[in-house]
Amino acid sequence: MQRIDLLVTEYKRFLKARGQSQYTLKNVKHAMKKFTCFLTDTGIERIEDINREVIEDYQQALCYNICKSGHPLAIRTQAQLVCVVKGFTKFLKERHCFVVDPGKDVLLPKKPKRLPRIILTRKEVQAIILTPNIFTNSGYRDRVILELLYDTAIRRAELSAIRIEHMDPEGGYIHIHGKGNKQRVVPVSKRVCELTNNYIKMVRSQFIKRSDNGFLILNRFGNRMYPNGIWAVVKRHARQAGIDKNVSTHTFRHTCATHMMKNGAPVRHIQELLGHESLESTQIYTRVTINDLKAVHMKYHPGNHFRLKN
Repeated sequence: MQRIDLLVTEYKRFLKARGQSQYTLKNVKHAMKKFTCFLTDTGIERIEDINREVIEDYQQALCYNICKSGHPLAIRTQAQLVCVVKGFTKFLKERHCFVVDPGKDVLLPKKPKRLPRIILTRKEVQAIILTPNIFTNSGYRDRVILELLYDTAIRRAELSAIRIEHMDPEGGYIHIHGKGNKQRVVPVSKRVCELTNNYIKMVRSQFIKRSDNGFLILNRFGNRMYPNGIWAVVKRHARQAGIDKNVSTHTFRHTCATHMMKNGAPVRHIQELLGHESLESTQIYTRVTINDLKAVHMKYHPGNHFRLKN
């Protein structure tokens, strides 16, 4: 009989060896702890006793879980937790612990496709970007962070992971290592390339303390700036710019995609820029522009002002 806890540890080592991010590993650790607690509570001790029915029972139990806010777990959170379990059972099937993968045919709860809650105007983006004092090292670095987020629509974790060798300032590209270690190339405008180049040549070295770790964005200790640090930079400068919205790093991502869509960029190009596997994920931005079109239609179409009598 193989111990479940040892197999979970082996699974986490496997994911780490595959180059999964610390953020992903942390989420997997949390999800597997939740699943193993469920197994213990239901009296399941052997890996052989995990079948499709057990996983579906776990999925149903998640529907009744209450989070710290006192509300049920969001559908998206439930899907993420079950997805980790499905990855675990697939791993065990490949290790010949199962003849048939018990999680293979378990359907994930459908995640609602919601419109981005907050989209910045061009003036608001400009106000935030111009907030850092570029005559200081930290201010110049923060300006680069904000410019890259809006120019490329990359995620904060992707920006945090950029190394100097990933930059191609002459060609105007950055090689991005995205979710699940998937790689893509995103374009960078000439202006932002020049700004970033100046940062690399004249500012970045001021942050290095002992040895150079090769990451593009460094914190005041000379270490790689992690995603939460980048998030804090955005929050701080949005607040200083007087923007009365809950601005985050993802706000820049949504805003970039929406502004490009409004300017006529093809949805498939937006998909490639954002690194979405499915076009369905990208088409959410077309709904934003359709809402704008509807407002314009209501305001300017003459038919909306007809007063017809029967």
